[in-house]
Amino acid sequence: MVAKKTTSTAAAGQIEDAVADGKETVEAAVKATQDVAQKSYDQAVELMKEHTEKAQKALYGGYDEYASLGKANYDAYVTAMNTWSKGFEAISKELYAFGQESVEVSVETGKTVMSCKTVSDLVELQSDMSKKSYDKAVGEITKISEMSVNTVNEAIKPIQESLTGTFEKLTKPLAA
Repeated sequence: MVAKKTTSTAAAGQIEDAVADGKETVEAAVKATQDVAQKSYDQAVELMKEHTEKAQKALYGGYDEYASLGKANYDAYVTAMNTWSKGFEAISKELYAFGQESVEVSVETGKTVMSCKTVSDLVELQSDMSKKSYDKAVGEITKISEMSVNTVNEAIKPIQESLTGTFEKLTKPLAA
């Protein structure tokens, strides 16, 4: 009997180690996603700042053109914010669905735990569920990360295009 307790304790320790390792991996993936999104956002802000400063200097000569370019840039910002909102709405829905699915799996697991007749059945179930949960979490984090990066890239496009067009229009008269 002592040997079985030691084995069960060792198995429980291995499961706890596996869960701790899985948690660290998930936390690292979340951090990496946040870093990518922040870097993309910082690049967009810096690009907007550079183009805006260049456009302001060139625009002081023609107010009418400045007003029309300003409206085009404003429209680009509105388009970008709509894209941003829709993207993060999709991400929110994905996170909600993942949370809901996790709760359903937890309830089913609880029912299965209650039907276990031996400690080894329970340990085997716990090991299997830990692996499945880990794999699902890593897959979901990857999906959310990709959605975040795509959202940021799509939101930046209209701003980049508008500011590039504005800059080109403003520098042509100066170059001539």
